[in-house]
Amino acid sequence: MAQRLLERQVSLIEHLTSSAAIFGGAGGSSVDLEGIDSALLRVEARFSYAKRIEKIAAVLPKTLELLASRGDALVRTFLDSCPPTTLSRLENACQFYRFLASRWKCEAPDPAYICDVAAFEIACATVDASPQHHPSDGATSTVRSGSIRRCPNVMLLRCAYDVQPIFEPGAAKAVPVKRNTLLAIATPPGAEGAQVFEVIPAIFDLLAALDDWIDPEGLNADPDFAKLLADLAARGLIELRP
Repeated sequence: MAQRLLERQVSLIEHLTSSAAIFGGAGGSSVDLEGIDSALLRVEARFSYAKRIEKIAAVLPKTLELLASRGDALVRTFLDSCPPTTLSRLENACQFYRFLASRWKCEAPDPAYICDVAAFEIACATVDASPQHHPSDGATSTVRSGSIRRCPNVMLLRCAYDVQPIFEPGAAKAVPVKRNTLLAIATPPGAEGAQVFEVIPAIFDLLAALDDWIDPEGLNADPDFAKLLADLAARGLIELRP
């Protein structure tokens, strides 16, 4: 009896998150709805849907804006292929981003720069959601003082388009220029949110290589290199072991 009740509850949840329950029409779960007010069920389904889309839109506003009229059809397909697994705003947005990315492998994204826009928004939201980190966190006694590594909450992004201008205030109609753009997204010490830094290839490659603690003495003997490391640390891109 308990197992049958559990199975019915699971089927009901699947039905509530399906496009059939939310928008009406055929399809959806084969759950037995006997004894359940279908009108109230529809209200609950639409409410849950609205909350989920609200979470996604909070992370991917520009992406949804660029999807325009195609957005509704994509969302319906997304709902049926990717049921919710968490209440997390970021994870729901990441789930939608992964869904879009998988489609873009089979069909050309429109506009072409929407891939970079979505990746940019996910990266910024991920950094914003990352907890504050201290250089000594996770460091063992074997790590030499003065060692460096990339801050764990830094996101590195390779973009085919420079999408930064469309996120500037008053730039709603800006069209990204196609050019290789290397971005590092981090939260500098004392800052309240993520900041975006465009870096040259050499700095991008350096940051990408600093997955773990290393002794900087073996990297570069140039005295200006120490100034570079200090600048990167001030921007929250690397951390120095005390």
